[in-house]
Amino acid sequence: MADDFPDWTIEDVSPYIKYEAGSVPEYAFIPCIRRSEDEGPDQILTPDEELRLMTKQVTETQGFDMDFKQFHCIFNYLPLDFNENDFVMEPETSRELMDRLSRGALEGYNERENTRYGFVKVIKANLYTTATTAVMYFITFEGKDPSYDQPRGFRAKVCYFYHEPPKYISCNLIPETKVRSIEAAEKEGAKKPRLTEELASV
Repeated sequence: MADDFPDWTIEDVSPYIKYEAGSVPEYAFIPCIRRSEDEGPDQILTPDEELRLMTKQVTETQGFDMDFKQFHCIFNYLPLDFNENDFVMEPETSRELMDRLSRGALEGYNERENTRYGFVKVIKANLYTTATTAVMYFITFEGKDPSYDQPRGFRAKVCYFYHEPPKYISCNLIPETKVRSIEAAEKEGAKKPRLTEELASV
């Protein structure tokens, strides 16, 4: 999917601190869910410790699931605030842009996998700005196949250019978590002592 993209659009970008707590300029973009100055974490982390934690989260989730409330520092990775339109071209809103990019990513997924998923809604998005006129988005959204009752989760990495068509780096289904019922586990546990007793009596 990304074979013809510039290298910088498909390379992993490491997190770095843009502003440490207490040194954020007034004009800086402040993430909507960032921990406030008067909110102390369970344990006080140094900037280096925050950077290591952010790097761990980015690595483990490929940029899609970071808990920004754990940090006082501001990083290059940011959560998208759907009520702000700092990273879009008017009159389009952030919400409208995420919907459009999700639909485009899902269209590519359907062509690649020969499926018929329809777009449902965007759940959340993270981003980082680049050295060009582009923003890299990590979008989590839902799509629904006509043959399924419930929508499925998707993750799409999209490079959005202000004056060029977006580049869809990847779009994949989020693996479903198989939840085993407590009742089934209890039934299985109840069988084991009886089986032990039966074997002992033979």
